[in-house]
Amino acid sequence: MDQSQLPEPMRARRAERDARTPLQKVQDLLRGFVLDTDGLDQTRAEMVDAAGYTTRYLRQQLEALEWALEADLPPGTLLHLVESDANIGLDDDPTDAGAAVFLRQVADILRGVLAEAG
Repeated sequence: MDQSQLPEPMRARRAERDARTPLQKVQDLLRGFVLDTDGLDQTRAEMVDAAGYTTRYLRQQLEALEWALEADLPPGTLLHLVESDANIGLDDDPTDAGAAVFLRQVADILRGVLAEAG
C-alpha cells in the first residue's frame, strides 16, 4: 500500500518510527525481540513472525545495528545496549567487545530472517 493511502494516524506513526535515531532503533530491536525471550531461537522465531507482516522496520533495525557495530561510539555503549535493553548478562566478557559478539549474532539471525522473507 502506498504511504499516501494510509490513514493519517498510521502515516504519523510510520514517520515517527522512521525518524528514530539508529541507537533508538537498536533499542527497539533488542527490547522487541531479545528482551524476555528464552534465547536466540525464540528471538529468531519472533523475527520470523514479524517478517510475515512486514520487513520494513526489521530492515531499518538491521541497518541501525550494523551501523552501531561499526560506529565509533562512546565506551560502554554496546555493553549498555546488551545488558540494559536486551537484559543479557555478559559474564564471560562484560565489555563492548563481548557485547559486539552478541549483537553480531542478533544481526546474523535478522539478516537470515530477512533473506528468507525476500
